[in-house]
Amino acid sequence: MFNQLVLGATTAGDTIVVLVSFLLLMILLKKFAWKPLMSIMEKREQTIASNIENAEIAKNEAERLAAERQEKLDKTRAEAATVLNKAKASAESTEKELLAAAQQEVLRLKMDAKKEIENERQMALASVRHDVSSLSIQIAEKLINKELTNEGHAELIDQYIERLADTNEIK
Repeated sequence: MFNQLVLGATTAGDTIVVLVSFLLLMILLKKFAWKPLMSIMEKREQTIASNIENAEIAKNEAERLAAERQEKLDKTRAEAATVLNKAKASAESTEKELLAAAQQEVLRLKMDAKKEIENERQMALASVRHDVSSLSIQIAEKLINKELTNEGHAELIDQYIERLADTNEIK
């Protein structure tokens, strides 16, 4: 374009006017338009750099938050596993304690039953001894009161056995 203006000039005066006009235009552009354009370009460059920096910060923050969330999730899972293991251990311990208590109760009941059976047996033996001694005394009294023959003696033994059987049946 400049070449056409210069070449299109017919005289040297026209060429000088065109050159002066062009230089004047360039000076005016530099003075009034160049600085604002450069300022706008610098601001745009700073804005883009700031946006890139902010995006990098946001990316780092997002990565940090994701790592923190994952760490909390892992920690929560570990705590849940610990609580579950403690609950299982507690349940097993309680089960063992209850089983031991039940076994002790069974043993205690067996011992009580054995003691009661032994007491009943001792009482029965004492009763039989008492009955035998009473019958022996009665037999002795009868023997003293009458003299026994072999037949009388056999009869007395049979009576004694019958009384003993009757006494045991009553009790």
